[in-house]
Amino acid sequence: MLRTHLFQNVRLQFQLRRVAVGVAIAPPTARGCLHYAMPMISRTIMPALQPLANSYTTAATTPVARPAPSHKKRVAKASDRVNTTVSLDDLWTQLEQHYQQHNVLRQEHCERLLTLLEVAPKEQQNTLTAEQLHFLLGACVPELLPTLSSKERGDLFRRLWAQLLKVEQPSMAHYYTQLQILHENQLPLTDHRALLAEIAAYNGAADASLYSALLDVAGASGNMRQATELLSDMRERSFPLSERNFQALLLGHARSGDLPGVETVLISMRAAGIAPSASTQALCFVAYVENGELPRARDLLRQHASNFNAPQLIQMLRAVLAAQQVDVQLMQQLVAQLPADYVNDIDVPPAINSLCIQMLYRDQAALMIQLVGMLPAPKFNDKQNIDGYAAYLLQELFRARTPLEQMLQFALQLRQHGQNPRALEVLTELALRRQPSIALSCLEALNAAGEPLRPHYFWPLLLQHHKREGERGVLQVLGDMQRLGVECDEPTLRQYVLANLNQTLQQPAQALQQLDAVGVRPSQVLVHVLSQLLQQLDLQAALDLLQRYPTRLQLTTLLQPLTTLAVHMRATKRYQAFAQLIQSLQQRSLQRQDDFVGALLLQMCGPQMRLRQEPATLLRFLHEMQRLQLHISPAAAESLLSLGSNSDTDTRQSLANTLQKMRNAELQLPADTVLAVGGFIKHPRDMSREELECHLIELEAKKLNTRGVLRRLLQLCVRDGHLERALELQAKCDALRVQTSAGMLAAIFDLHIKLKNLPRAQQSLQRLQTTYPGFLVDEHKLIDYAALLVEKGQLEEAKELLQQRAAQHKITGGDYVIKNVWQLLTNVAKMAANNSASASSSPTSTLEMFNFLRKLGYCQTHNALLGPVLREWLYRGDLDGAVAEFQRLAKRHNHTPLQFELLSLLVKLSNGDETELARFPGTTKESAQQHLVTVTSTVSRVHGAANMNSALLLALAESGTETQLRRLIINPEFRLNHELLLKNCEHLGQEGAVSTLLRLARGVRGLQRTIDEQRIYDMLLSQFTKTNNYEGALDLYERLEADDELKVSQEFIRNLVKLLQLNNIEIPSSIAMRAQIR
Repeated sequence: MLRTHLFQNVRLQFQLRRVAVGVAIAPPTARGCLHYAMPMISRTIMPALQPLANSYTTAATTPVARPAPSHKKRVAKASDRVNTTVSLDDLWTQLEQHYQQHNVLRQEHCERLLTLLEVAPKEQQNTLTAEQLHFLLGACVPELLPTLSSKERGDLFRRLWAQLLKVEQPSMAHYYTQLQILHENQLPLTDHRALLAEIAAYNGAADASLYSALLDVAGASGNMRQATELLSDMRERSFPLSERNFQALLLGHARSGDLPGVETVLISMRAAGIAPSASTQALCFVAYVENGELPRARDLLRQHASNFNAPQLIQMLRAVLAAQQVDVQLMQQLVAQLPADYVNDIDVPPAINSLCIQMLYRDQAALMIQLVGMLPAPKFNDKQNIDGYAAYLLQELFRARTPLEQMLQFALQLRQHGQNPRALEVLTELALRRQPSIALSCLEALNAAGEPLRPHYFWPLLLQHHKREGERGVLQVLGDMQRLGVECDEPTLRQYVLANLNQTLQQPAQALQQLDAVGVRPSQVLVHVLSQLLQQLDLQAALDLLQRYPTRLQLTTLLQPLTTLAVHMRATKRYQAFAQLIQSLQQRSLQRQDDFVGALLLQMCGPQMRLRQEPATLLRFLHEMQRLQLHISPAAAESLLSLGSNSDTDTRQSLANTLQKMRNAELQLPADTVLAVGGFIKHPRDMSREELECHLIELEAKKLNTRGVLRRLLQLCVRDGHLERALELQAKCDALRVQTSAGMLAAIFDLHIKLKNLPRAQQSLQRLQTTYPGFLVDEHKLIDYAALLVEKGQLEEAKELLQQRAAQHKITGGDYVIKNVWQLLTNVAKMAANNSASASSSPTSTLEMFNFLRKLGYCQTHNALLGPVLREWLYRGDLDGAVAEFQRLAKRHNHTPLQFELLSLLVKLSNGDETELARFPGTTKESAQQHLVTVTSTVSRVHGAANMNSALLLALAESGTETQLRRLIINPEFRLNHELLLKNCEHLGQEGAVSTLLRLARGVRGLQRTIDEQRIYDMLLSQFTKTNNYEGALDLYERLEADDELKVSQEFIRNLVKLLQLNNIEIPSSIAMRAQIR
């Protein structure tokens, strides 16, 4: 049946409610024509009974149901109701918006809403109001839920009715809606007397209108027995029969297969003085069609053609389409008689749209296509979209799983008839979004229709084929693009082709041949392949490609990957190879007058680049470039020269001479390069961590792309040790599916190493090596990873990892990895000590590891690196072995590792420290004193007596007694290296050894030696000032004040006051008096 007056009022209520809250929406007639709602009948007295063809107005006698507000601002009464309320509101909003846009409801929306109501706890089931539930009840009609069968709509109604009973007792409006749903869906009412009793119990006795509605249900379902009982009841209550009642009887006879009974009803109507109206004639047409009497139906239509209105014609058309054998000619006659103001719209009329959807779900797509083809083409004005006609039906084609051939047939028909000139484009877009597997056929049809295809049409296909078939699928789509005459553009190549050809690009030369075979010319893709190779630090492969393909290149796109490569070249000292690459690129530049080399050098010396602080290294790059006769512009030369202003004279002069040789006045920097010295444009890669945090907040507030900032910020947080923040950023990157770079993966690898998370570190390394096989992990990160492996008991795996790296790449080593090597050796020492104690005569595990690393080139002999070798003996509690190892190391390498620590330990043991003696079983005071003599003799032999005395003095200050300290100092033969002593004191101050320095200061008090007691206090205060530790400074002052024999200098007091004032700390009265502060 047609759209009921109930839902016309619902739409009006929607509009009025939205206007009331200030929300502007399009009116229900925004499509250019009025809907076909029939006028309401007043019910001041018993309503006049209408024909059954207008039975959708029967609910006008009751209060109109409407969708209640979504209650977006409603606050739940209990905290545990918030989530359910929000979910229901969201679902209701989706349902409401879909209804406003398309005049139908989605079964999925109703099902999700009802499911949420059914599973919600009992105390949360009042989240939908009775008005909202009433609207959903009334929506269970074919026109609003066309995708469901009558039985499915009936089942949905019963579930909704159960929810209504939880909210309130049904009123007469609800019962009228129930009867209306049964009538529209031609569903039987099994026990009408039980329903009458239920209504009477709560709403009083039934009236003529209710009996008429019951009679409508009986007639629509063909239940003449029930209709007879109802007529008998109406006769007993003296209810007069109206045309509506006769129409119900007429339809009942027709649907029970009794056509003579139909004629009898018509005779009875005339006898009762009721002339059959157009609505009755429409029902007669329906009766003839449903019983296969098509000739009689044609005759009736010919006789009364001009009398039918749009709703009656739609009712007749629905009957024709529901027949087993559809008479297309009769269907066309009915469509032709529809009023012009009804069909001349910019979209398919809503009732016909619902009929078409029903046909799609009954596998009658061909019939639906014929029906839409019978409608006239709309006339668009300049402000209307020309691709909206039947657009919703195009979507339903996919939901109904319509065959591709019929989809294309429908779209081509809409295009040819002028109903939707862009129907093929709409169908193709829907296919790309919903079903990429058929999108290529749609694109072929679009191409055959003469429409130009653009590269971005193929982006979903590239992603879908890569997911399904891997890199072969990407090449297959490229072949299809070539066949259809579509040429790849830059975004397509960069983001959707090359990004998904990792394995293919492992062999660049073959990759370019394969791409050339599918229509991607080497001139298009060479610069992108070079960029990827440079990011993977594969310099040799890049040089080979440049020699093979003499193609002119746009070099500005290579500046960033070349800058990344330069960092690696600096670390590995391959300046010559880098210069050769720049020379090859410069020879293939498209812009010969642009200063590509100068722009690259300026970017290499950016604010956050290490090369900016290393003029000597920059000079090495420039020297190799100058040797190959590469030139730069004067502006770039001036900017680079300014970077060497803080270097030594020789470096500055050499830099100036080299830049002078490289100057070429004909070259100019690109327009986007800043010429001012140090005035580089701030790019996220040049920002500090704090600046990046601010920039991230700004981008998120503006809802802009944050991927690049997140990548850079993650790397800086890992580098600076902000590990918790780095974890937060990694989680955010994973949530946003940020595309990872090699540097980002290396930073994540380093993050998990620092967090001691070995499984995650292994996963990160494997992912990095798989995604970027040519990327070279920094040596210090690899050494840290090996240290983590050792810490987890995997010594052999760590050795294998380090040996594999040394076999594949030259190891740079040097001072910049000394701390990392020290940590690795320390972990080896701990593991060896925990496992088992080796014999004192055999080399230790740590010594073996040290020799292993030195042989591979990771390190050289260094006093700090020999410390873990000696410490392994101390971890084991073998003092004899430790002293013997100390002597061997001093003799072999001329180094004295752990000198201060070993001397301090021996002093404690010599003084009988019970705690320390317990650590070393078998050691006595006498043996410790003998070891102390041995160690001091060894140190004297290596460093000299003066240096040894300085070390012993500090060891006594650390672990000895004040008497021992003073006895040593007053010895006139005790010579010191005062410069070394002060340097060691400064180091102890930085390490926080306050007690040691205070003991040393008291030990030298009153002795006219070059050690100045006050200078030690000033040194400690200076260290507190550097770290802004005012609490430590006050504690030092209180210690000194407690010493009655000491008088603190006035300079010490002044510096302490400055520190307190800097931190806005109230100055104690004793300090204020001595500093003369008022």
